[in-house]
Amino acid sequence: MAPFFHVVFLALLALCAAGALLWRGRGAGWGGWGLGALLGAGFAALLLHQACWQLSGFGSLGFQKFQRRYDARPATAARTAEGRGRLLDRNGAVLAEAEPGRRWGQRAPLGAAALHAVGYASREFGLSGLTRVYDARLCGFAPPEAARDLLRRAAPEDVRLTLDARLQRAAFEALAGRKGAAIALDPRTGEILALASSPSADPADLRAALRDRANAPLFNRATQGLYPPGSVFKPFVAALALGCGKAGRYVCPARGWSPAAYTKPIRDTHRHPPEEDLLPLRQAFAESSNIWFAKAATACGWPAFREALRRCRLDQGFALARCGERVYQAEAGRLPDLDGAPNRVAYLGFGQGDLLLTPLHVAALTAAFANDGVLVPPRLGPDGGGEPVRLWPAAVARRVRALMRASVTEGTSRAVALGGLEVCGKTGTAETSGADHSWFTCFAPAEEPRIVVTVLIEHGGFGAAAALPAARAILAAWQAGGE
Repeated sequence: MAPFFHVVFLALLALCAAGALLWRGRGAGWGGWGLGALLGAGFAALLLHQACWQLSGFGSLGFQKFQRRYDARPATAARTAEGRGRLLDRNGAVLAEAEPGRRWGQRAPLGAAALHAVGYASREFGLSGLTRVYDARLCGFAPPEAARDLLRRAAPEDVRLTLDARLQRAAFEALAGRKGAAIALDPRTGEILALASSPSADPADLRAALRDRANAPLFNRATQGLYPPGSVFKPFVAALALGCGKAGRYVCPARGWSPAAYTKPIRDTHRHPPEEDLLPLRQAFAESSNIWFAKAATACGWPAFREALRRCRLDQGFALARCGERVYQAEAGRLPDLDGAPNRVAYLGFGQGDLLLTPLHVAALTAAFANDGVLVPPRLGPDGGGEPVRLWPAAVARRVRALMRASVTEGTSRAVALGGLEVCGKTGTAETSGADHSWFTCFAPAEEPRIVVTVLIEHGGFGAAAALPAARAILAAWQAGGE
């Protein structure tokens, strides 16, 4: 069935033609000729509009969508394997390619393991992920800003992504079907090596995935899921305290500490002997003391805390890939407004309160510390990311790196240690209305970091119990690959 706007177009075309002929035939005075000329001009304008729409269609995503859905010819570039490019990983392995003889659908060797990044092509549900973003280039249509010649058509091309197929599979398998996300990226370039969300779905059986509302397998937890970060946010607070000159010793009593009257007391999970209540930063970080970081955040104050949140772009979403008007966009974080209750910044100090971040935000923060304080925005394709931006002074970033190394050598992150690879990391346990979320974020090697790994397991409990082993498996896969 033809789309509605084409029915309207044909009706207007017929009306203008009939009206022009009718009034011209009457030929009674200037009024008749004027109206006939007007209807004739309308007829010509409609023809011109249709011609331009077809001739410049290669640069129009709307035209491409129309062609894909309604053009029944078997040899259109949008449908045939010979006329459509492929999505490749960083090493040239195929992530998605057209299937010969099929008007819709594509072959995706990683299947569910890469669904949320690569996306799907379905006659019923359309396009998603990077398949949707790069559809114009894959089909050989120039993006709108490049379509200066109405008749120009680019050749279909392959698009090489930043993903590593081997590491992508390892990240998905490390999640083991649990609800959560895993991200691996290169802190020097922002290139995302793996972006996995679980549970996932078979790209060829999307109907079953849509019916599974309890698990939401099509929801991308890595870039769209918003969670309290818990203790993986403490590197941020440590850097803020170092920058503000508030990283001294704080009393961390076993009975807990309340930031204001009638507020919920903050307690540490690690019990300190009475003589060790006055904790320095290194010990507080290694033992993941909630009280120390709550007091440090309070000492820095809400205005400084808010400014640092915005400087680190936690209130923004990253554009991971871009082609023309289409963007693979990550969700922005949710920052609280504490102007009326500045004492509540204490709860943000250990990643609780009303602060919500995506796993990608946590990975990006970790990457900035690994890269001497400079954030290279993460990207999945050749056209994503953005300009590098300095978040922290290099000296501050190196201090935090040393703290994250101490967390592995003498603190809560000991279990991530791998032979021949010095890892810096931080565990996180985020309180929710149900069971706690499990976090772990890390980078390696310690001196010249080349990989960041961040893992979230929904309701997984302690970070060292669920998320850390998954991150360790991803690091081991990266190490085994000789990266």
